[in-house]
Amino acid sequence: MSLTPREIDVLHIIVEGYIQSASPVGSRYVAKNSSLNLSPASMRNIMADLTEKGYLAQPHTSAGRVPTDRAFRYYVDTLLRPGTPPEKLQATIQEYLSQAGLELSGILDKTSKLISDQSSLVGMAVAPQSSSVCWKHIDFVRVSPGLVMAVLVFEGGMVQHKLLSVEERDRAEDLEKYRNILNEQFQGKPLFEVKQRILSEIEIARSKFNRLYERALNLVQEACGDEEEDRQVFVDGTLKVWDQMDSKDLESMRELLEFLEHRTDLMDILDQITRTEGLTVVFGSQITGRSLSEWSIISSPYGIRDRALGVVGTLGPVHMDYSRLVPLVDYIAKMLNQILESRA
Repeated sequence: MSLTPREIDVLHIIVEGYIQSASPVGSRYVAKNSSLNLSPASMRNIMADLTEKGYLAQPHTSAGRVPTDRAFRYYVDTLLRPGTPPEKLQATIQEYLSQAGLELSGILDKTSKLISDQSSLVGMAVAPQSSSVCWKHIDFVRVSPGLVMAVLVFEGGMVQHKLLSVEERDRAEDLEKYRNILNEQFQGKPLFEVKQRILSEIEIARSKFNRLYERALNLVQEACGDEEEDRQVFVDGTLKVWDQMDSKDLESMRELLEFLEHRTDLMDILDQITRTEGLTVVFGSQITGRSLSEWSIISSPYGIRDRALGVVGTLGPVHMDYSRLVPLVDYIAKMLNQILESRA
C-alpha cells in the first residue's frame, strides 16, 4: 500500500524512536518530534492507519506502536540515507585488516571480530567455497623420502596443504617439472573446472604414453581431493548481544543461539546473500523457517573483480542502528575486495 507524505513522516519518526529506545513509541513522542504541527490525537489517527496497513503493531491497548518488518524494510529501502563511516573509523578498519596476516582464513577471522567490536553485535564472515576460487599456483615440498607436502594457493590468499605419497624415483627435479606443468595448465582456472578436466586429461596422457603429465595430474587429483570441504564460518560476539538483552528477551536470545548453532541454516541464508549484487538487510521472518522476528542481518558480499566469493555481516536486534551499521558493513566488505584484488 502506498503511504501519504504524513504517514511517511510519522513512520520515519517511529522507526528511529524505536531504534533509540527499543520501546513502543507513543503519539506524544511523535507529535513532539514531527514538523507536521499536529496534536497527539491527530497522530494517533495516522498511527492507526499505519497499523491497518501493516507497518505498525500495538503490543497492548494502552501502549504505543512498534514498527513491523514491513516498516523496517520501508525505512531501510526508502528512508535511510547511509553515508560512509567517519574517517577515523575508516583508518582503524584499514590498519586492523592490514595486520590480519596473509592467509584468507586469518583475515576473515579478524574481520568477524572487527565487525563485532564495532557493532557490539554478532560479527560474521564466510569463507569462499574452495571449488569456486581460482588456482594461482601449486608447489611440492619434500618432507621425507616418498612423502611430499602439496601446497595449493588460490587467488586472494586461500591455501590448502596436503601430504602426498610419491614414488621413490620421483626426484626434486621431477617434482619441479610436475609443478610447472600443472601451473601452466590450470593457472587462473576455478577449482571446479580443474577437477572436471583432470579425469579427461589423465586419459589423454595415458593414451599418449605421457607419463610425466599423467603423474602430475595424479598428484593434483590427490591434492584437491574429491570431497567438498566444509566452508569456514567465523562468528564472534554472541555475548555482546546477550549483554544488551533484557531478562524478558531470554526466549528471543535462545532462538538466536539455536540459529547460530545450526550452521546449515546460517549458511543457507548467507549463501543467498553471497549471490546478491550488494549490501543486503534481511529481517526476522525472512531468516529461514525459524522464529527470529526480533532479529535482522546486515551483510555484504566480498570478492574479486565483481565476482562474489563470500559474505561478511552483523546480526543483531531488529532495532539496531542501521544508519551506522549499514555503512560499517559495506566499507569492511569493500576493504576485503581491495585486499583480495591486490593478491589476484
